[in-house]
Amino acid sequence: MTAGVPEAPIRFATKAEAVYGEIRRRILTGVLEPGAPINQDALAPELGVSVTPVREAVRRLEAEGLVRFEAHKTVIVTPLSRDELRELYDLRLQLDPYAASLAASRATKDELDEIERLARAPASDDPLEQLIRNRAFHRAIYARSGNNLLIETLDRLWERTDRYRIILVSRDVAALAATREHVAIAKTMRARQPRTVAKMIRQHIADARSLIEDALE
Repeated sequence: MTAGVPEAPIRFATKAEAVYGEIRRRILTGVLEPGAPINQDALAPELGVSVTPVREAVRRLEAEGLVRFEAHKTVIVTPLSRDELRELYDLRLQLDPYAASLAASRATKDELDEIERLARAPASDDPLEQLIRNRAFHRAIYARSGNNLLIETLDRLWERTDRYRIILVSRDVAALAATREHVAIAKTMRARQPRTVAKMIRQHIADARSLIEDALE
């Protein structure tokens, strides 16, 4: 069995959710590398489930852009693409600052307290945990935008960018820099400065994209 993959059948709230979480983890951590095939029939007994939850998980991962179907129904891990990275971050450079500017004007004091608490979360040595903490901070911001369609759109973008962003959060220096920037953003939101917050978020995202692009070369 591949190193780093649990040997015992996985256990979770539901089989479909467990299988989805495990395959997603393997993709994000590189156990399943970009372009690697996913044999659904072989994966099912390995995870201690029937093939049905595996197929459900694969469909969900396809919707997130993490896997894709090739000819003859072959499933592969979607290769990393500089073009996709650029397209995803072009959208985020427009939408994240807008969401942050709305949140800076609309968030309550308690909501701003929560955003700052998340901003001050220490960096984790575990890339997946750091990915979760980073996303929690950003989502806390745009969840306070008051625009449900904007929130839904950004959620979908984040699902697609996770496998690129894990490249960034795996670097200690980048993770520490992100934490400092998060704290500065939270403080500016508390000062109710929507235009400044939008500029800070835009620069924060642009810097992240540049670092990921460098890592892909």
